[in-house]
Amino acid sequence: MSIKTERVKKNWALLAEGDQQGLYACFDIFYDDLYRFGVCMYKNPELVKEGINTLFIELWRIQDKLSSVQNIQQYVLTIYKRILYKTYQQYSRDTFTSTIEEAEISSGAAEQPYENILIASQQDEITKKRLQKALNQLSPRQIEIVQMRYFDQMSFCEIVEKTGLTERTIYNTLHNAIKVLRDVFLLALMFKMCD
Repeated sequence: MSIKTERVKKNWALLAEGDQQGLYACFDIFYDDLYRFGVCMYKNPELVKEGINTLFIELWRIQDKLSSVQNIQQYVLTIYKRILYKTYQQYSRDTFTSTIEEAEISSGAAEQPYENILIASQQDEITKKRLQKALNQLSPRQIEIVQMRYFDQMSFCEIVEKTGLTERTIYNTLHNAIKVLRDVFLLALMFKMCD
């Protein structure tokens, strides 16, 4: 058994037990191979990095099922390919949709009834308020990293350079921030459904 295989098995077992160090070690072990594979398939480094992050969030979410996995590398690659495909489909759909929306806005904004424009504006304001409420739940460091990653579209490497934090710390902080944001938005949605 190779040293890498031993490291994979040891850290996979830790991950399956809910140990964050096992998650980080697996991330480090698999990252380069997953990145190379993803870039060969989709030629989009940002999409690939997003896919890797989603993969490890998913592995953390299903950690209680991981102890029964026999072929770890194949298991990780199978989930990763599925995530990459879904991420690519979403990316393509979003790009296509935004292109259509831009065309509709430039050609048909005057054609929409005033009521539709007013309703869309009000919904946009509600969403902005929810987002602000959710952001108020985050620490200053979490806000900074969310801002850099999602609003400024910075890569993890760029965030590392700017903040001086390790990529692992950035990943962990971002994961926790997204969890808080998701919880706040879900709570707001539940209250809206109860109204």
